[in-house]
Amino acid sequence: MGLGLYYKEDDEFVAITKDSDTTNPHTSTHNGRTGDVQTFQIYLRNDDAAKWFSNIRIKPLDLVDPEPYGDIAYIETGWGIKLSAEESEPSSSEWEDIDWGNTISMSNVGSDAAYDIATYFPFWYLITCPPNTDATTKTDIVLNVSYTENAVT
Repeated sequence: MGLGLYYKEDDEFVAITKDSDTTNPHTSTHNGRTGDVQTFQIYLRNDDAAKWFSNIRIKPLDLVDPEPYGDIAYIETGWGIKLSAEESEPSSSEWEDIDWGNTISMSNVGSDAAYDIATYFPFWYLITCPPNTDATTKTDIVLNVSYTENAVT
């Protein structure tokens, strides 16, 4: 298995699908008339007792238009994504200091001596929708998680 992404619903952790499986994605609904900004706390967790993970980086990607802006950088389309590796939700002014489409680094999950399959490591996800947006289902914004997989010794 490996690292998984989760969100919390009614005090239960719910796995977000990965590797192009679209059966249980994390979704958000936006007011396209006025535009809006939403934040979510998402969690990273190891689900393999034989491994630990280092060099963890999470980056939002637009699968349809990945460069130069796509729908994660706000500049071109009014859609935008920001990530924060903090445990607590950033304040409005802290969010303003974070770049659109930024990559975050997470701490190691486990170590050479011990795996960690119990801890959910939080991070924050902000998404903005521009005003006057037609009703649509967007499926092109994803979180890419890269890491080094290590064996527990």
